Amino acid sequence: MKHFKKHHPAIVKKLQAGLASDKKSGFKDLKKYIGTQYNFIGLSVPKQREVFKAAYDFNALTLDRQLEIWNEIWLHSNLFEAMTQALFFVSQNRNAFNTKELFATTKNWVTKIDNWAHSDGLSDIFSYLLEKDATIVYPQIKMWNKSENPWERRQSIVALLEYSKKRKKVLPVNKLLPLIKPLLEDENYFVQKGIGWTLREIGNIYPKDTWSFLVEHHAKITAVAFSPAIEKLSAKQKEELKALRKRSR
Repeated sequence: MKHFKKHHPAIVKKLQAGLASDKKSGFKDLKKYIGTQYNFIGLSVPKQREVFKAAYDFNALTLDRQLEIWNEIWLHSNLFEAMTQALFFVSQNRNAFNTKELFATTKNWVTKIDNWAHSDGLSDIFSYLLEKDATIVYPQIKMWNKSENPWERRQSIVALLEYSKKRKKVLPVNKLLPLIKPLLEDENYFVQKGIGWTLREIGNIYPKDTWSFLVEHHAKITAVAFSPAIEKLSAKQKEELKALRKRSR
């Protein structure tokens, strides 16, 4: 924890200093909205990015050394915004790292997640790494799919694409939809939100396969997942699915 003890206080100080000039931090229940149990300064995302861009005293180090520091910050900090700064670093520099080495570090970050904001930040990173080298990332995603940790189960689906418009290439549909099916009746709200999100994004790439999946499993898809899952469908398709679900009740 040598990096943590040395650098964490300075990171916290810079983040706290940013609050005085944060004109967009007025969300009264921001911590509740994020859903985190971590300590929370209350900085808006634009202000957090501004603080990150202002640079830290260790920015002159090699990227590998900086990753070591941010890894310790993520693993040992209990401050939401400090952990988010670590996500900013990885997201900004992910092109510069070896895929295997970066994933070996960041895959361990999932165990610290307790909120959708950090989860989605990691999904953005993992979906990029999956696109770079599926042989490294996909086996871990399959393991997360069966995890007892709901945030790992959420990663196993959201990290498949995150947003399809960002992807230059995607996995074949027979590697995507089979990870959705086992979680259709998952009791976790955020897993269900992830299912709806991911079905929508898979549908952008594989509309016919996704439509067949929605029809086949219409009765198992929860209300939480159903609404985002059908968001991009035609009005006719939406009505057809709603009618099927109504008859199945």
